[in-house]
Amino acid sequence: MDELCELTSWHRDHARKALRTTGRVRSVKPRAFRDPVYSPVLVEALAVCWRVARYRTGKRLAPMLSVLVRSLRRDGVLNLDDAQARLLCQMSPATIDRRLAPQRRILTPKGRSHTKPGTLLKSQIPIRTWSEWDGGRPGFVEIDLVGHEGGNGSESSVSP
Repeated sequence: MDELCELTSWHRDHARKALRTTGRVRSVKPRAFRDPVYSPVLVEALAVCWRVARYRTGKRLAPMLSVLVRSLRRDGVLNLDDAQARLLCQMSPATIDRRLAPQRRILTPKGRSHTKPGTLLKSQIPIRTWSEWDGGRPGFVEIDLVGHEGGNGSESSVSP
């Protein structure tokens, strides 16, 4: 018992209980199902607000939701009643990010970037051994280009 307490930094009472309950099968109750707070209509309205606000994160979108929802309801873009609008404006930034995760995944680019790894130089790069290199002989140069347009090569990288 002393050795177990010393190795695990457990108190003796805790170690005694852990040894006594070792090997017992505990029954685990399944969690109670909770009804969703935000309906698909509200999530779609949130997605509209997110697109209008130019794809802000939940932390940046949450403070502007009250003004944005009021303006979009006034212009007829969002068809929500007062209770739904109030619920949408009270959504936390973490919940906003969780609810918008599927739409964010659609917008993330897939595949490789513009620069692709090549094997051209792997066999040609000299490795320094016990002998010195011949520094007077010109070598091979490879230039790597990096795209700075966020992965979309069809749009101009220069903003107006």
